[in-house]
Amino acid sequence: MAHEILSVKMYELDKKLELAHSRIQVAESMEEERLHQQIQDLRQECQESRITLQNRLHHSKTKCVMKLADVYDQVEAAVEKVLEAENINLKDPEQPISESLLPGAEEKILTAEYALDFAMQAVNRALLVSLEAIEAQRQEEKKENEE
Repeated sequence: MAHEILSVKMYELDKKLELAHSRIQVAESMEEERLHQQIQDLRQECQESRITLQNRLHHSKTKCVMKLADVYDQVEAAVEKVLEAENINLKDPEQPISESLLPGAEEKILTAEYALDFAMQAVNRALLVSLEAIEAQRQEEKKENEE
């Protein structure tokens, strides 16, 4: 059972990563107005998916997931606070865009690079938890078969 559930989640993750990769590539050649609209659309999509995830997390019957939900909320708030303090407000697209990297643009690019690094770390953590879940399921099945 764990394999099927995790396979579906991995498929969803693969599709999201493909879409993210494609959007980054296409954005490089977009006109400024179209890029701005893409940013607004993605902001809305992120907000909706965040709310959906929060609702799912807060309605979980697992103590661990409930604790993770609280930590997730704290991390989101902390990230927003840091970005605002450093004037990398992701909600303010009004920074000018030019052919050369401005200090603000360079800072946003580095921030995006590290955000992707954090995402990779999150994927590794999810992989570890997934493998541990499969191992636990196998041990339970083995124990049931021995009884």
